[in-house]
Amino acid sequence: MQVQQLNKDNAGQLGMAGQRYCVGIIGAGSVGCYLGAYLCQDVALDVKFFGRETTALELAAYGLTASSYNAPSQFAQPVAFYSLLNSLIECDVVLLTVKTTALIPMLAELKRFLRPEVPIVALQNGIGIGEMLNQDLPNPILRAIVSFNVVKNGRGRFHRATSGSIVWQSNTHNVVNYLINVFNRLNLPVESCTDITAAEYGKLLLNLNNALNAISGLPLKQQLLDKNYRLLLSRAMQEWLAICDKAQITPIPYTRLANNLIPWLLRLPTPLFRILAKSMLTLDPQARSSMWDDLQAKKRTEIMFLNGSVVRLGIDHKQATPVNSLLVDYIKRLESGEPLQLNAIEILRQLQQSE
Repeated sequence: MQVQQLNKDNAGQLGMAGQRYCVGIIGAGSVGCYLGAYLCQDVALDVKFFGRETTALELAAYGLTASSYNAPSQFAQPVAFYSLLNSLIECDVVLLTVKTTALIPMLAELKRFLRPEVPIVALQNGIGIGEMLNQDLPNPILRAIVSFNVVKNGRGRFHRATSGSIVWQSNTHNVVNYLINVFNRLNLPVESCTDITAAEYGKLLLNLNNALNAISGLPLKQQLLDKNYRLLLSRAMQEWLAICDKAQITPIPYTRLANNLIPWLLRLPTPLFRILAKSMLTLDPQARSSMWDDLQAKKRTEIMFLNGSVVRLGIDHKQATPVNSLLVDYIKRLESGEPLQLNAIEILRQLQQSE
């Protein structure tokens, strides 16, 4: 990633024409702050961050810095951060980056402060997010899926820890497509997608590892080098791919390998897996799943929108989902504070006993 501070000469056509857009980033945590740091580089954009007061104080004291696994380049930018949503009325476009678990309580607030013609880009993990929002909001709803991992590695510092791009629903909104151009111009790749359902289903395939990573307590790279965790992930993915077949939906791939070959790759001996996986996905040693972060912070996780979606759709399509069902149970127990001592061998043993 080669990030450069933009000036008036390279701000883009809208900036040179003197037009400015106000961008609201709602629920500015790791992903929201990371994406917002890019948008702040364009002088045609007025970026407003909305989130927790603790984050507002932190960024006021330390500024906002974004970095990536694949280059030392970083940038810092003073930001406008609000703990109340009143200033949403000024926004011309909104990136909704709250966790899926926070969507329902956020809807009433959006209705109060957001103009109805303003497009909302929802960046949550899970299935059917756009449909859920469309039921409650008059605004145009678009989906975008961040396929890379962002971790917070210091005060005001957000780090992209894996490779990947942003998959963005195709649209005709000038303001939204200007944001896409900004990301692409700053080498944060955005891919356009017409079938957002297939994109959601493909991302869920990868997100099935979030629960396993949270249970393991290990960094992602270390966890994926454990053959027993890979075996569990392979089985969880096979359950989801079987459901996709029955639903007649072909998930889009997020790696160089076809989706139906990923479970096969995971079952390979570790030395061979290490070689082949390196060409598919780059992992920073510090990368962890956001579900692990949520458990450490004693927050409600997104498990019911990830592995829980597999279980729910498995019931609809009469497809057994023993691995995903067990992972949902474990995460819910960990959420409740139960002191479980789990590892991959123990989970495999329990699955064997239930078969």
